[in-house]
Amino acid sequence: MLTDRDELNKQISETFENCGLLGKSKSKEFMAQSAEDLINKLKGNPSFVFSLIQKFNDTAAKADPIYPDHDIIVMSDEAHRTQNGIFADNLMHLLPTACRIGFTGTPLLKNDNITARTFGGYVSIYDFKRAVEDKATVPLYYENRGKRLQELKNPEINEEVAAALEEAGDMDSSQLAKLEREFAKEVHLLTAKKRLRIVAQDFVKHYSDLWTSGKAMMVCFNKVTCVRMYDYVQEYWQKEIKEVEKKLTKCTSQQEYQELKRKLEWMRETEMAVVVSQEQNEMQTFHKWGLDIVPHREKMMKRELDKEFKDPDSRLRIVFVCAMWLTGFDVKTLSCLYIDKPMKAHTLMQTIARANRVAEGKTNGLVVDYIGIVKALKQALADYTANAKGLEGNDPTIDKEKLIKSVDETIAATREFLKEHGIDLQELIEAESFMKLSMLKTAADAMCATVEIRKSYCTLATTLLNRWKYLDRDDITPERKQAKDAIEAIYKELQKKRKSADITDLSVAINNIIDEHLEIEAGQGVVGESRTQFDISKIDFDLLQREFAKAKQKNLLLKDVQELLQERLAEMLAMNPSRINFYERYQEIIESYNQEQDRASIEKLFEELMDLTKKLSEEERRYVREGFENDEQLTMYDLLMKDDLTKAEIKKIKEVAVELLEKIKAQLATMDHPFEKRETKAAIIITIRDTLWEMLPESYSDESIDSYKDAVFEYVQQRYGGVA
Repeated sequence: MLTDRDELNKQISETFENCGLLGKSKSKEFMAQSAEDLINKLKGNPSFVFSLIQKFNDTAAKADPIYPDHDIIVMSDEAHRTQNGIFADNLMHLLPTACRIGFTGTPLLKNDNITARTFGGYVSIYDFKRAVEDKATVPLYYENRGKRLQELKNPEINEEVAAALEEAGDMDSSQLAKLEREFAKEVHLLTAKKRLRIVAQDFVKHYSDLWTSGKAMMVCFNKVTCVRMYDYVQEYWQKEIKEVEKKLTKCTSQQEYQELKRKLEWMRETEMAVVVSQEQNEMQTFHKWGLDIVPHREKMMKRELDKEFKDPDSRLRIVFVCAMWLTGFDVKTLSCLYIDKPMKAHTLMQTIARANRVAEGKTNGLVVDYIGIVKALKQALADYTANAKGLEGNDPTIDKEKLIKSVDETIAATREFLKEHGIDLQELIEAESFMKLSMLKTAADAMCATVEIRKSYCTLATTLLNRWKYLDRDDITPERKQAKDAIEAIYKELQKKRKSADITDLSVAINNIIDEHLEIEAGQGVVGESRTQFDISKIDFDLLQREFAKAKQKNLLLKDVQELLQERLAEMLAMNPSRINFYERYQEIIESYNQEQDRASIEKLFEELMDLTKKLSEEERRYVREGFENDEQLTMYDLLMKDDLTKAEIKKIKEVAVELLEKIKAQLATMDHPFEKRETKAAIIITIRDTLWEMLPESYSDESIDSYKDAVFEYVQQRYGGVA
């Protein structure tokens, strides 16, 4: 396995190790440490060798060719870049019988005959469109914000340049030629202080609006510009924090207050870093610009910034780069790529791909263009060979206008969906504040009438919220914001979890849920209103059913009861797998309800759930009736029970259950990660087997003991080993 950078070499070898292809060995054992080490490894017969192409140096060129009695396949990553030339010639000299295959994430230029000559033609092409369709990458949206810089197009620029030339005085021909070349590339225009400040200010406003989307990378013209941009952004970042603080004091709604408060905290804790390669005399170079590279260099040297930036929980959220990290550096949570550097060909193609990696909750990446890369991007696409159908599917970016259009379409689709089920979103938006809560619950109630309706609404809402993250303040009209907030409010009402962790009895929790959903007229009492003094032993299920009939939002109430029962059943099954019949009964009730819904079926569902609730409560107290101290002992007893046992045998099984559990727990207390090691797992199995052989009544056959042993071990492993 060949590549051209240490980081990639390490990444590839560790992938092989993590997939179990290296057995129990560490990847380092298969990595060539030098040209001599590489040659020695190739003379042997290792299953894998990981090396940099650079190790096929003069030493490899002078070594005798290797003709092994086995096949060697050379797999080269970054095949378009460094896997040909002198190092490749040395490789072919050393391994003349090897087969070669190249991999590249960048399409080859049409006139790239060297790579084609080294590896042959394409074996397989996997373009941008297919990668998005397969969900191997996320779509990239493109936004041109270069128009923000239009105010720079004024006579002052020419005057300032003329003044600089005049101050420079006499220059020789070579100096003049160099200066002309620089101005031809618009270097001074691109790095002008006024322009950089406008970019920095716009970046701060734009990215702080997208604060929930992910991490950001700003690509600058050169190393000096990276530090200058860092300084300007720091300045505008602090100003934006003050703006958010002002808005916080003027909030009119609790929701807006909480959102701004979270944003403010995020902005205050966000860290930024400059990441540039080191060069000779860099301190003097930066000093001429009035900049200090030392604190940035110390940060780069003392900390592992690459690991921090890849960590989704790290507060390092913004980096300023010019060349480093633009290729072969994958950060899954990098969502916003800001480009302020002229680029072309494969560098541009690889750079924009930094933002299309898949991460949890990430629906797309965003490429923000300050420099005008559209022309270069189209040229790159025209210069690269595409798939058999030409350029179709190879354009990696979608105009941001399409993102805004998709937001509007999703809002419209959600409005229509709500309307189909009797809810007018606009009425909710325009309602007086004292009416909103009631209307919100009514809407949420309608959206959980069936499992299908609820899933459909949640899909629409989450699609909208995921896309919304990539809109900035200029994209958000008051109408869009109102519609999004109303849709989100209904969604949050559906997602509410009832707090029942401190309630010891399921029936009391259900009672409190009903209490929450009831709308009692003035003067009437509320069932269970003195919750802290509620007498568990005196719960009246008939009363609960009568109160259910009064509830305004029955569907919403039933959703809460169902979720509560599901949680309780999951806990009970984890404790005692033999309770699966309760779960099956619950599923039957819900499936029957989902097939046909009307007022009668809703009330029937509630009655059946109440009946199941009573049985669950009885089951949870069964260990007391059976004479056990806890539910774990009852579980062991259930696992060992069988039909047609005498009273004496039942008594004996209870003794076995208690003693076996004590032995297993005592053994586990002496072990470290017992279910991850073959030896400790075997020791636990032997303890279970020996105890059962010794203590089970004679009516248990020798053949059956093995099945009981397996059942007990499976339960113990699930209960204490974290096995799902």
